[in-house]
Amino acid sequence: MNDNSELQKRLQAADPASAAPDLNATVVARAATGKTKPLFGFKQARFLAGAGAAGASALALSLVLPQFLAPAPLFTVADANSGSSKTSATSESSLGVADDMMYWPGWSIYEYSAGPDLSNQTGTGTVYQGRLIGDPIDLLSAMAKVFGLSGEPVRDEWSDDQYPSYSIIDGNANMNTYWSGTGSWSYSSWSEANYVCTDQDTRDESNAEASYCEPTLTPELIPTVDQLRAATVELLRLTGQEFEPSSFEVYRDDWGAYVSLPYLSNGIDTGAWTYLSWGMNGELSYFSSHSFELVDRGQFDTISALNAVARISDGRWFGGPPDSFYRTLDDSGVVEARSEGIASSEEQPTVSEPEPISEDGTAADTSMPADQDPSENYEPEIVQLTVTSSDTMMLTVWDSQGNYWLVPGYILYNDQGWFDSIISLEDGVIELPEPIQIMPMDGIREIDEPPLMVD
Repeated sequence: MNDNSELQKRLQAADPASAAPDLNATVVARAATGKTKPLFGFKQARFLAGAGAAGASALALSLVLPQFLAPAPLFTVADANSGSSKTSATSESSLGVADDMMYWPGWSIYEYSAGPDLSNQTGTGTVYQGRLIGDPIDLLSAMAKVFGLSGEPVRDEWSDDQYPSYSIIDGNANMNTYWSGTGSWSYSSWSEANYVCTDQDTRDESNAEASYCEPTLTPELIPTVDQLRAATVELLRLTGQEFEPSSFEVYRDDWGAYVSLPYLSNGIDTGAWTYLSWGMNGELSYFSSHSFELVDRGQFDTISALNAVARISDGRWFGGPPDSFYRTLDDSGVVEARSEGIASSEEQPTVSEPEPISEDGTAADTSMPADQDPSENYEPEIVQLTVTSSDTMMLTVWDSQGNYWLVPGYILYNDQGWFDSIISLEDGVIELPEPIQIMPMDGIREIDEPPLMVD
């Protein structure tokens, strides 16, 4: 065997191109001079670009997604300048002031600090939203039957779509409802003809003679306390009210009587109240209540009383304590409210601004000095207050759409004998309105400097 010949045969058999066809010399020459094919073509590049964009989008989404996952605020707190508290457009234009500006009539600025006994304990609390029950026309029609009125409900002239109101008028008696917020409604019936006159006299009203009746007191016609309680229970049942007899506040004198009680929803004090009154003739003259229920919107974290002190000066965290809170205050003490309104559809307690106390313990003089030029800036009195104690309490709040809410809060008592009622929900649960610009009253004349911002 020729070893070289055998080895050559084995190498030829192992050649992978041994079975390939012979190529034309021209084909081989053109291949040698042609362009090299790129490793990545258009399709491959488009694929990689798409993959890169998807990766970038995923990265951006991972950064932005937590913001979208954060729950939206439950509601926006009503602006303190909105509604009746807002300056009219005419006066705004004549004064040349901004819409969101508030003028402070005093010459004092209150600075708050937390006392050593305030708790730093956080917690949780339930938020409730008020929801109207039924329909205003059906409500008035049903109540008219209870009180014996005839006629059909009509929309009032001053009614608008956001705050609709309806009435039934039957002689000296009428029923009406304001169908927003708490769905407040009332019945009233009053006439001088219902009273016995001691004599007939006249008085001048707008240069016109008008007769009037000087009533003779008839205390014997006014129901007794027990009769008032029994009548109240019957009327509450007829009007479908939830109530607790032990919560009745009854007052009676020679001129009439009234009963008041908290408006309840599923046993919860809503902060709203129901009122009934009887005239000197012993007849029911007034009945007012509401038509709404509380809807549980969930449990939310709350800040501590210690941290709530800083919210007083912000000016946008105020809520209204229920009317029952004011009725439990010690009559011997003077406790004034600085909160934004009181949750009651009727008379609200008269509130006065406390006199600031100077360092020597006497009332500070906050009036403008006699030699002070009104056109010059005047430095306000700085009043230091220390919040000494607190109570947890549900507070009433109105949102920017006119809806009624019940939220957790604190009553923060200070060392000068009054208090502030502050919402305790953590930041982000509700949305606050824009900060209020506050200026002293002399700023109305001319605005030369930026106003104080409450933020």
